[in-house]
Amino acid sequence: MSELSIFAPDEVELLARALFKVGAWISYAEDEEGEADDEQEMKALAACIRAVAKKHDGPGLVDDIARETLARQDQWENWAEDSFHALDECAQAVALLKSRAPASDVKNYKAALMEVAVTVAQASGEFGQYDDEDIGLFGALLGKITGAFSGLTADDAGHPMNVSAAEDEALGRLRKLLKD
Repeated sequence: MSELSIFAPDEVELLARALFKVGAWISYAEDEEGEADDEQEMKALAACIRAVAKKHDGPGLVDDIARETLARQDQWENWAEDSFHALDECAQAVALLKSRAPASDVKNYKAALMEVAVTVAQASGEFGQYDDEDIGLFGALLGKITGAFSGLTADDAGHPMNVSAAEDEALGRLRKLLKD
């Protein structure tokens, strides 16, 4: 039985949609490089959601949410077009989880939202070398996510490398929202 069974269908959609939309929102935060970086960022978004599902693999809420997001891939285009309210939806999703899920699941969901956002923000700089979503990309992404910024200094904390000023500002807004 899925951990999502404690939620109504519209609540499940909110949880899944927020995980996708936060990545699309970051992708649209800066659009100086045009379509090419958007494609790289969307590839990174899909790979990151798969990595989140794998990272939290097993019985658990966050991996169920990530798998639900993947199962609704046919809705991603519509979700992306309506991603400008992603922070509001993230806040609603976190509040919903706080009301029904253990604190550890809330913490993991917040971490997943941040992981998706940071990965997409860095996609243009770090994923541009990959033409295909192969095991090398997936493996590198999973390693990066499980590493959780261990290589950053105290001055770098919260400011990942290879992101634009607009993306860094957007990440700051998300970080502030998730701090509660």
